[in-house]
Amino acid sequence: MISSHQIRKQFIDFFISKKHKSVRSSSVVPIDDPTLLFINAGMNQFKPIFLGEESPKNSRAVNSQKCIRVSGKHNDLEEVGVDNYHHTFFEMLGNWSFGDYYKEEAIVWAWELLTDVWKIDKKRLWVSVYKDDNETKELWINKTDISPSRVLKFDKKENFWEMGETGPCGPCTEIHYYFGDDINTQNSDGVNNDSLYREIWNLVFIQYNRDKNGKLNELPKKHVDTGMGLERISGVLNNELSNYGTDLFQTIIKSIEQISKVKYKINESGVPHRVIADHIRMLCFSIADGVMPSNEGRGYVVRRVLRRASRFGRTRDETRIFM
Repeated sequence: MISSHQIRKQFIDFFISKKHKSVRSSSVVPIDDPTLLFINAGMNQFKPIFLGEESPKNSRAVNSQKCIRVSGKHNDLEEVGVDNYHHTFFEMLGNWSFGDYYKEEAIVWAWELLTDVWKIDKKRLWVSVYKDDNETKELWINKTDISPSRVLKFDKKENFWEMGETGPCGPCTEIHYYFGDDINTQNSDGVNNDSLYREIWNLVFIQYNRDKNGKLNELPKKHVDTGMGLERISGVLNNELSNYGTDLFQTIIKSIEQISKVKYKINESGVPHRVIADHIRMLCFSIADGVMPSNEGRGYVVRRVLRRASRFGRTRDETRIFM
């Protein structure tokens, strides 16, 4: 078993070896950005750089960013706990190029980390690209040893990344991992359709800024923004279909079992445990960064998450956890 701490460190160390500067996570509360309630991606703190409003201190960066997705464009709240891989709070491992390297290096290094360093089975990996981005498809085929049949084209919904209704954006390429028991039953139709084919890393090529009128404007420089959920890659590297089976959640779940006297199960009956475990993490990090439950704005979101956890707790008499 490899711990989440080790995975985080290995990711950061890998990109430090590629001349990236390690940058601390920002608060989950955006600073001077009225378009966001919470930080929802690793690139948020670098938005002024992407827009050309600030010059980067370093042209390459790597970090693990605290993220919350419970409102706006990226809202996974109702899936949390019902499935085993969506979360209100998660850590986003990411590497960035601010007008430095672009598609080729991002793709080659991603493949190197996954298959050479972490030794992930190449026969379980699939790649999706934006339908109009032939350059990216050719780079995958010509610069890595992935099978060409595993590089698939998708439309804007799957492979054009946007932080919100406005702001920096661009085409992306996603790496998916097949969790099924029999690799011989894989089919390209499962990518983006079957939960056994799970996205683990998104490489975004930021070249546009979408303005308030919805128009795409070319940015002065092209950038790379990647995001890999620590929770999901921890599941992959530990052969855990459920993120809740990793060390990021197991300590919390065991405490819930102890307090509630209800044993956790990985099936539908375990939904309350998963919801509470996830929401406790979101609540702790929100409150630690200064967001208290209230009747408006960010505080209302925190209050709503707290109420959802309490509601699921009542189904198992687990409300003692919140007392």
